[in-house]
Amino acid sequence: MAKIIVCLVLFVVVVAGHGHKHHPKFPRSTEDYIIPMPKKVACSGANERERGNIIEQSKCGDPKEVFEYLKVKAAHEQISPRAVWVKRCVGLCEYENEGTCVATETVIRHIPIRIYNAKTNRETCATYPIVEHVSCGCCSLSPEECAAPRVYNPRKCSCQCPNMEERRSCLRKVRKIMDVCQH
Repeated sequence: MAKIIVCLVLFVVVVAGHGHKHHPKFPRSTEDYIIPMPKKVACSGANERERGNIIEQSKCGDPKEVFEYLKVKAAHEQISPRAVWVKRCVGLCEYENEGTCVATETVIRHIPIRIYNAKTNRETCATYPIVEHVSCGCCSLSPEECAAPRVYNPRKCSCQCPNMEERRSCLRKVRKIMDVCQH
């Protein structure tokens, strides 16, 4: 009897898991995160070409379309669309598995949206500003490498002082010392 119940439960889980459509870029469930066992095959020219193409497509280069959810400020507001495709810098950098693919140039794109306010039962039109990446590059610096009080600036791929006035003051002092040294 127990075997019949187990089989029935497994059947229901398998059938229920395939009942809805999903987008191919998104995993169906946490099961899709399980690491598969590689299957050994003969090395061939076709495999090498395909492997080379996959590596080339995975590199940090032109921005790629990714799905991003739009955030609302208030819990009683709903926006449409709730998510959009935007260009983002993603991919692998060739610093021996180090480095991050970052935007080197960005633009603000204004997405037309509708906002429904559940408190007032009204709908308004607006534009939602979202950052879109135009060009990408590799940054080998990580945020952990920036010693306090400096912080990591991904746009410039550098460690910088968060207080700009302190930074300017520090740079002025360095220039004065350099002027004295040169005389």
